[in-house]
This record gives sequence, C-alpha cells and structure tokens, in this order.
Amino acid sequence: MDMNDDDYMLKVKMPQTLTFLLLLWPSLCLADLELRSPLFVATLKNTGELSTSSEQVLVSASVNTKSPGHYSLKITIENPSATEEVDLSPLELSLNNTISAFDDPLGGYGSDIHAYLTPFVADAKHVSAPNMGSEVLEWFGLYNRYDVEAVRSSTVWVVDKENTLHPTHAQIVTPGDTIELEFDYIVIQRKKNTLIQLGLDTTLLRDLWYWFRGLCWGIWVSLELLFELTGNWGVAIIVLALLIRLFTIPITRISLDYQLRALEQQRRIAPKIVNIKQTYTGVALSEQMIAIYENERYDQAASFKGMLGLFIQIPILIALFTVIGEMSELHHASFLWINDLSLSDRLFPLGIDIPFFGGYFNVLPFLMAGVTILSTWFASQRSETPTVSLFGMAILFFVFFYSFPAALVLYWFASNLFQLLQQLLQHTRKADETV
Repeated sequence: MDMNDDDYMLKVKMPQTLTFLLLLWPSLCLADLELRSPLFVATLKNTGELSTSSEQVLVSASVNTKSPGHYSLKITIENPSATEEVDLSPLELSLNNTISAFDDPLGGYGSDIHAYLTPFVADAKHVSAPNMGSEVLEWFGLYNRYDVEAVRSSTVWVVDKENTLHPTHAQIVTPGDTIELEFDYIVIQRKKNTLIQLGLDTTLLRDLWYWFRGLCWGIWVSLELLFELTGNWGVAIIVLALLIRLFTIPITRISLDYQLRALEQQRRIAPKIVNIKQTYTGVALSEQMIAIYENERYDQAASFKGMLGLFIQIPILIALFTVIGEMSELHHASFLWINDLSLSDRLFPLGIDIPFFGGYFNVLPFLMAGVTILSTWFASQRSETPTVSLFGMAILFFVFFYSFPAALVLYWFASNLFQLLQQLLQHTRKADETV
C-alpha cells in the first residue's frame, strides 16, 4: 500500500526517531566515546565503563584496558533476521570532550597563551586540523596543554562535523551476518614517550620550521637526560643553563670584549663630539664627525657585536619556552618553593587579579631582573654615560616573564647568573694581567 509523505513521517520516521532518542538517552551525559546509529548505541566512559542499547540488531561489546586511560574496544553487531538486511546508517562515532582548555584564571598572560583546545587528525608522519570530509586513517581527537583525548579505528572513517566521524561506506548487515568494529580510545597525559609509542608524537611541537623543531627536540631530550642524572626538573634546568653557557663561552667572551670596546670608544669620543657640535653645524658638522670616527678608528658595529651572546641565547630561550609549553612532565614538578614548574612560581596569592600579571606574587622574575641589572651595571661601570637602554632590557624581560612558567624564568635567571660569574672571572683575569 502506498503512503504519502505525511503517513511516511508518522508511521516510519517518527518511530525510528523516538527509538533513537530512547536509545541515546542513557548516554547523553555519560558517554565520552560513543558509537551510534538509529538501531543501537554503544558508549565508553573514560573510566573504561561500557554500555550498549539496541533494537532490531544484537550488539555485543568488550573493552580491554591496555594501560591507565588507554582502552581497546570491540563491538560486534549481528543481524538476527533470516530474510531482511539491516542498514545501520547513519552510523556515527563521536568524542564528547572529556578534556577542556587549560583554565588558570589568575595565572596572567603566561597562562592565557596556553589556554587552548586543539582538534587534530594524525598518523605516524603527519598531523593536521580536521576538515569536513577529511579521511581519518589513524587518530582523531583533541588535546590541551597537558592531556590528549583521541580515538583510532581499524577502518577508515571521515570527519562529518565537530568531534564526529562517519564511515566511508554504508554499513549494511546481511541476514544472519555480523560485522565487527574495533577502536582504541585514549584519555592520557601528553607525555612524549607515551605519544611516541602510540604514533601521536606528531602532535608535539607541530607547525614549526624544521630547524627550529629540531632545536626544540634537542632541548627536550637534553632536559630528559639531565633529569635522569639529577632526579629533579629544576636542577636539570639549571644544569642545562650552565652547559649552554659553557658551550657559548667563546662567543660570550667576544661579546663582552665588544661591549667594553663600545663603551671605551664612546667614552673617548664623547667630549670631542660635544665640542664640534658647539662649533659646527650642517654639512660641516657631519664632515667633522666622520673625521673623528676615522681618526679614532671608531667601530660602528661594536655595539651590535656586543650583543652576540644575546643573539645566540634568544633562539634557545624561545625554543625552551615552546618545549615548556608542551612538556606535560613539568606539570606538578616541584623545586624549592615552586609547586609546579609549568606555571609561574607563585610564592603567595595577591588577593587581586592584575591584568596581564595575574593574581600571584612571583619571586623568580625579581631575582632574574636583579641579576640582569647587576650584569649590565658591571659591564658598563667603566662608561661615563648612563645605560638606560640596557637597564630597560632587564625591565622589559621582567614584565614579559612575570607570569611565564617558572621553568623558563628559572633558566633565564640561572643563565644570567652564570654570565655575571663569567664577567667577574674575566675582569679578575684582566686585572691580574695588568699587575
């Protein structure tokens, strides 16, 4: 008997929709991974708890806990009918966002820049943002600063909408037949070694230049090795700062020499420049200044050469900042009064939230700025001119570093402290040579 559109909606689609909603109801607030169709629903919580509901098909499911937060799920769907095939369409696989963006409301700017939740499609060699219609060959999921939630299927699926996949082909079960679907589901910390084992290390340090990514990996591995030797991440960071300073001693020594040369020649020609400015103007002034520079053999690039040490340190500092932002191992890692090296050091709360700076009193930025100012003062004490710009660098670093992770500020403090010690030793050696 033929049915018009209204009869079809009332007698066929409405019961299917109601059945689907009834099947889905138990999992609406509980499911973390969910496989559903109009005929069945299978849900898996991040605790490993599994539940199924079905109609017209027989569904059996099993879950195997491979490690904490890593589950292997197998679902078997059987068509009990001896005469009619069953179409499971639309079949959907959904992640229901167990994890969320890192939330640290009083952390200031240094925490705000790590408040992300990033969806991804990944395999052992590539990682990309999921787009509508993207094929998922291995992993599909999302991650925040510390954790990752993802699912991997034994077959190819396609991105349908946000956090949802559908199979590339219609899933039809013939009479008396069964189909099997297998998945790996993880909700784990983003620890490097674990991600490498799962083929998810491509989600670390992504979208970087190849040379810079290599530098970041080098720093990451170095920190891990130093941690194995010292047993503490804070000590490992200080030792890393020392090793980098030792490695760059030749460049730093040249840089310090050029700083002294720039200060000396500035002190030497400053009175002459003042005199000719009182006597000459216009083109004549320019000619006289050029003559002074030539007669005094003034090195115009000495000031820039004096910053060679800083130019070497800045890429390392940026790479370390990138690594610390993704290094889950530093989460809750303590050192002295610091409870979490991945956050600012937080000696005590201020009771107010200061824009950009946050709501905590942090000690390390003050120590870092103090050592930087001492180092700058020591390098410029032979100059008769103020070094406002150099002291301004210490203030600038203080402002930007105030709410940054304690691990990064600890590194820069230790690095500047070792530079100050190097300056003292170099000054002592030169003093002995002149005696």
